[in-house]
Amino acid sequence: MRRAEKEYLKIIDWLDSLNENRIVPGLDRMNELMNLLGNPQNNLNLIIVGGTNAKGSTCFSIEHNFSKNGIEIGCFTSPHIHSVRERIRIGKEKINIEDFTTTMQKIREIVIVNEIETTYFEILTVLAYVYFSSKKLDYAVMEIGLGGEWDAVNIGNAKIAILTTLGLDHMDYLGNNLDSIASTKAKIVRENSIVITGWPKEYQKHIPKCEEIHHGNSIQKWTELVMKALKLDYFDGEISVPGRYEKADSFLLDCAHNPQAINHLLSKNNTYNKIIIGMMSDKDCKSMLELLPQESEILLCKLKTSRAAETKYLAEICNEMSKNCIEFRSVREAMDYAENDQTLITGSFYTVAEARTYLNLEGYSEL
Repeated sequence: MRRAEKEYLKIIDWLDSLNENRIVPGLDRMNELMNLLGNPQNNLNLIIVGGTNAKGSTCFSIEHNFSKNGIEIGCFTSPHIHSVRERIRIGKEKINIEDFTTTMQKIREIVIVNEIETTYFEILTVLAYVYFSSKKLDYAVMEIGLGGEWDAVNIGNAKIAILTTLGLDHMDYLGNNLDSIASTKAKIVRENSIVITGWPKEYQKHIPKCEEIHHGNSIQKWTELVMKALKLDYFDGEISVPGRYEKADSFLLDCAHNPQAINHLLSKNNTYNKIIIGMMSDKDCKSMLELLPQESEILLCKLKTSRAAETKYLAEICNEMSKNCIEFRSVREAMDYAENDQTLITGSFYTVAEARTYLNLEGYSEL
């Protein structure tokens, strides 16, 4: 193994020690850290993407359109499927091992010396802002991780703020009704922001005072409105994104992980013989399972994370709904069972990650 790879894996170990699943709302830590780094986020024209679903796909679409216009743009999305470096890209290229390692080492030193109790997501957000600024980029599209108001990405000021869809998700943090969720998600908007949203009219009242608001109801329309606002050409057409409606052999892989996303996914096709699904325990598992076609055989998987829902619990829900289900110890086992049947694999980024690794699809290795 090359020295650069060894150093990279060391910094990954430190990052992992911060616990990817730890969530601590608030911007105090980000303010302190960014001030120590010279506030690189202020050097960028920011397109910040919030909302419930389609955030990542919207970021990919904007990134694609900028590339077609011959303009380099930084792109920060989350979570990743295989390598954490997928989260930070310029054009379609993820940050290389050397840049990731050296920049992270600098950030780690500042965090340790100043005893800042930062989180995994905050560190990666800082890395994105520092890296994009160091490359002298004019624009960066940044995906909100959770909510909006207290999300680390919101340390930056949105030139364009996109609020995609609105649904019930992360209710432990954002509230248990759409008004509460809309209120916190809309806080990514600034007075001079151009807002593009897919929210129904009755929830747009939660959007703070801004420059102007435009409404659209699809990823394509939101992207088109961004290009129009920036006086750039818009290029229509589907783009291929790993883990988003990705076809491989007899499998269809999609990271849908809440009822709204599952419903949208099945609106495209709901005639699968088998559905392999693994979910996080903090998701609305019952509503997601309820949406699955009665005719499909449901293959319930235990995922490789402490947040995973137990298959026994998921099977109880399926049995209550008279759905035909089988429990498996892993996604791999379920895929072996599915053989050549038309099979949907969904429910979580973890589910898709295991499936892509099993299929040896491009990018499945950390290095």
